[in-house]
Amino acid sequence: MSDNYVYSGLGVYSSFAEKTEMQDVKKTAKPKTKVLKILVFLLTGVLVLEGLLYLVVIPATSQVRVTFNGLQSLQAAELGRELSLYCGTQWLGFDTAVAAARIASHSVVESVSVEKRFPDQVFITIKERVPVAVTFAEINGKTSPVQIDKNGVLFKTEGTIPGSSVPLISGLELDSSFDGMRLDPKFRSLLDQIALIQADNPAYFSALSEIKVLPKEYGNYELALYPLHSKVRVLTDRNLCESALQSMMLVLEMIKVIKPNVAELDLRYGAVSYKLHS
Repeated sequence: MSDNYVYSGLGVYSSFAEKTEMQDVKKTAKPKTKVLKILVFLLTGVLVLEGLLYLVVIPATSQVRVTFNGLQSLQAAELGRELSLYCGTQWLGFDTAVAAARIASHSVVESVSVEKRFPDQVFITIKERVPVAVTFAEINGKTSPVQIDKNGVLFKTEGTIPGSSVPLISGLELDSSFDGMRLDPKFRSLLDQIALIQADNPAYFSALSEIKVLPKEYGNYELALYPLHSKVRVLTDRNLCESALQSMMLVLEMIKVIKPNVAELDLRYGAVSYKLHS
């Protein structure tokens, strides 16, 4: 009986080979990792610089770009020059509150909103007043037309002429600082009635050359209407409505045939009376 012993060094050899291979892989991976880290660092630096450029440099140094919306009579170039004087020319220092106040100081402006958009834009939306009537005021020694909006605010515009549906109102007492002033609240109902007729049947005002306010005691008033194609003056109360204008047109047609020498027609108090030329 014999004892057999077999010794093999295969396991030791295999372990040594694996360790050598792993060391070679690590040596090869180290330069690649360094290159990758350098690339990441450079990319991060570029992104940081680009962010600083976009967030700080451009807003601080670039000229602000202003866009106006809703302009009718105002000129964008003139408003732009005005804002550059009072609000700055760089986006970062552009004062939106001052810009809104400057634009709102124009009597023709009913409302304004100023919005700053990064990195260099400013959007200004303006709503101009819409005239419902026009009157005359003395400006620098000259009589000039002045427009009135639905809220009774008087304003003057350059280069715009109201349409035929915008009636002339006379007899209003205005001071020299009329621009931007508001009419007495007692005239608000008259302006509301005019605006309503303009919306429903504006042709009525094309047939009138003037609406004159006739003051009465205790702050009340009546109206005198002057038809465009007639020499007859028409007296009516302060309730200027479409039915009253219809009655006026109908009676004027009747008296043109029956009483051609009528000077004044009185439609007050629910009755019709007239005066002849003396």
